Amino acid sequence: MKLARFLLVLLTLSFLANCASARFEKDWKTAVAGFESETTDPVSGPWTGKWTTETNGHTGDLRCLVSPAKASDDAYQFRYHATWSKIFKGGYTTEYDVKKSGSGYTVKGSKDLGIFGDFSHDGKIKGDTFNAQYEASTGDKGGFFMKRPQ
Repeated sequence: MKLARFLLVLLTLSFLANCASARFEKDWKTAVAGFESETTDPVSGPWTGKWTTETNGHTGDLRCLVSPAKASDDAYQFRYHATWSKIFKGGYTTEYDVKKSGSGYTVKGSKDLGIFGDFSHDGKIKGDTFNAQYEASTGDKGGFFMKRPQ
């Protein structure tokens, strides 16, 4: 009985992830095309790269779509989409404060990711580079290393 329930939950999560991934793919293509043809602010737009974790050595592809949020002038919406083990995909959307800092921008915030714990993020955007360190209440910690898509 427990195995059947687990498989049902896994199947449901997989279906939902695939729906969200299809929507992200469409939005990603639009953002990349728009970014290449339009001048954007230094924070908004598409970012692509890798994520790594220090706790277990896992890594995967990472993409992020950033856009201004309505909450405040400093708030931006970050839509992350990651892969791991080359077959699993997932993502989440959050808002972080972005502040001008020297020749770049700082990106700080936190998000409750349910079973994955509370997630905090401390990053820096400088030119075409967006790097961040993350830490989860579950003990996981690592980094995001992204650049603008070519």
